[in-house]
Amino acid sequence: MNREAVAERTLTWDRGSFRDRANRIYDDGQTIFRGVNDDVLNNFKKFSDTALYETLVGEGKLVRSSVAEAPLGERLSEHWAGFLVHERIPFISYPYEWTFGMLKDAALLQLELLERAIPAGWTQKDATAYNIQWRGARPVFIDLPSFEPYKEGEPWAGYRQFCMMFLYPLMLRAYKGVDYRPMLRSNLEGIEPDIANQILSGFTRFRKGVFGHVYLHARMQRRYSSADISEAKTLTETSGKEVSERRGMRHSLAMVMGTIQGLASTVRKLSIAEGETTWGDYDKSHSYAKESFEIKKSFVAKHAATRRRSLVWDLGCNTGTFSRICAEHSDYVVAADGDEKAVERLYQSLKSDGVENILPLVMNLANISPNQGWGRRERKAFDSRQKPQLVLCLALIHHIVISANIPLAEFVRWLRSLDSDVVIEYVGLEDDMVKMLLRNRVNQYGDLAPEQFEATLASAFNIEDTAPLKGGHRKLYFLTPKQA
Repeated sequence: MNREAVAERTLTWDRGSFRDRANRIYDDGQTIFRGVNDDVLNNFKKFSDTALYETLVGEGKLVRSSVAEAPLGERLSEHWAGFLVHERIPFISYPYEWTFGMLKDAALLQLELLERAIPAGWTQKDATAYNIQWRGARPVFIDLPSFEPYKEGEPWAGYRQFCMMFLYPLMLRAYKGVDYRPMLRSNLEGIEPDIANQILSGFTRFRKGVFGHVYLHARMQRRYSSADISEAKTLTETSGKEVSERRGMRHSLAMVMGTIQGLASTVRKLSIAEGETTWGDYDKSHSYAKESFEIKKSFVAKHAATRRRSLVWDLGCNTGTFSRICAEHSDYVVAADGDEKAVERLYQSLKSDGVENILPLVMNLANISPNQGWGRRERKAFDSRQKPQLVLCLALIHHIVISANIPLAEFVRWLRSLDSDVVIEYVGLEDDMVKMLLRNRVNQYGDLAPEQFEATLASAFNIEDTAPLKGGHRKLYFLTPKQA
């Protein structure tokens, strides 16, 4: 690390890292630093010297980290015992943007790390899903201060958090078909036991894991409600030492490992039916003639290959055909779509192929993830995390304008705010899919007339290239942002 170069860059505090007072994340635009207190620093030095740490980093399951050599403390008002340097994750995402399969794999990674750490003398003090990020379709654990020396007799302090952030969302989706994403987006702490118990009621209570991890958990929480709520939290959140002192309980190594292995068994057996995707077979339908589809692939490849870009967004990615094309010419691609099943199919294919530079996300593109949490800065909006250099909007605009009733000019204005090149597909009012969307609607979408569409684009972008698609109702545009 170049000490002089680091010293010249401004350190910015990551507002999502304030809850654990023992450490805090900083970003200077190139490197991720973590200020840590004495305990965290000493624990990290010991943990990073273990064979387990090197093995987990080598397997890609733990983010590579080291103690910073460059002096950083004088650049901050906070005092830290030292700083860690973390390998940068290409694009930050949140659990309310993940498919079922992604959340399940993240849960299994959390349990695997714990199951391997405890026999080696280490445990983890929490189990928030925000401790896991992605390199493409591979989950990676990023919160090194979570690792602490294991003490015989203590339970796993992160059990309640694991249930709320991982187990309950997965159970709700697998057993009841309930979409957990809006619930995780509205409550960043996860799904409370009482809420899960209300939904997983009746005969569902006898499904694997529900009685012990949901019903009894919720019952205990109710028992210690109101005046005794602090006691309930003690039983489920605080250290085993304190619990042991209050209740005379000791949790043997076998008990703790049994709990972890039981949770892993439950999570592995949770599944959802793949089913039909809303638009997942669109590229195979009659509206997508093979010739037009090949023109589209060539057009995207042509403009993706003009230069190497660090980040590309494929909005309305479907099952990822064009994401994969862009990934050949870019460092990283974020592939987003509101069709969960299509994105799940993409995730499973990327996972099977070992792809690490395409991140699939479930996102309603008419209602993208906002700034939220404490001060509305704890979790960043989708479009404020990192700006792309190329955005694909293929077979998307009619869903934005017609299905979501967002005026074309508003969508184009948002695209321009990204200051990115754009490949966009015009879909005219005579297109079969548009006619389907217009059923039982008053046609108020004059902004999709070809002349109006092109004029709206030209108000914010330079139209550099076009390609008509067969049938005459669709057209591809390559745009560059107009400069003031």
